[in-house]
Amino acid sequence: MWPPRSPREPETGFVGAVANGLRDRTLEGLSLGALLGQGGMSRVHEATAADGKRVAVKLPCADAPPAAGALIRREFDFLSAMSHPNVVAVSGLVGIPRPAPSADHDPGIVMEYVGGGDLVSLSGSSPRRWVPLASQVARAVDDLHCAGIVHRDLKPRNVLLGPGDVPRLIDFALAARIGGAAPRGGGTAAYQRGGKFEAADVADDVYALAVLVYELWFGALPFGRYPTPQARSNWRGISEPGPTPGIRGLRRLAGILADVLAQHPAALSAGIPPLRHALESVVLND
Repeated sequence: MWPPRSPREPETGFVGAVANGLRDRTLEGLSLGALLGQGGMSRVHEATAADGKRVAVKLPCADAPPAAGALIRREFDFLSAMSHPNVVAVSGLVGIPRPAPSADHDPGIVMEYVGGGDLVSLSGSSPRRWVPLASQVARAVDDLHCAGIVHRDLKPRNVLLGPGDVPRLIDFALAARIGGAAPRGGGTAAYQRGGKFEAADVADDVYALAVLVYELWFGALPFGRYPTPQARSNWRGISEPGPTPGIRGLRRLAGILADVLAQHPAALSAGIPPLRHALESVVLND
């Protein structure tokens, strides 16, 4: 399953398909349904394939610049080379015509439909609920790093729950090879470490994952939606968690989170394993 294999041959009928137009909400055998979500340059629709299978399609927003199509094609290149139980699976690309008189087409990613919601709703919930899910997310990110890839946009909204509450990482628009040039712009400030960095680094994901876990645990962001240098410098860390009946290991997890969020160089350079192992070591008794 992992590390990534060579890009898989997409299913016939998806890659290279050219839409007749969005007016009838049909893309060569794909019937678009409800809008599932929208970002700055892209949107995701529920869709039905020709065989009746429920899928999702990510495509550029109507008013998005041409760069949006390039980002989607780039994201597809990453996802189509992967096969991992905690990463959303893709089927192929579909061509989307630009408004007349342009004869160009934008790409849209056809991917599995993951309908269990995201992790946002679990913010502040019991560790019994979120620790098993965060452990799987940490494992997936660790595997990404072993394959030389940095996600660079980890946050609760980019983790969807599939059947059996299995988390799936989505939105690889900002992904990059470790040490490679990082796409400019995008991302969410609350999950980005302070400073300016030209190359993609595993520390990007280590910090973002620590913020994600903190948010699930405490129901708030450690430094607010738009962190300032003052907010970071005034942060007093994580209070030592008291004993929780039936749960052990939270103290170790809190210590690692605090070191990462304080951006201690050793904690960031250690990668995902310390945080992953701390999550996996939490004991949740009935």
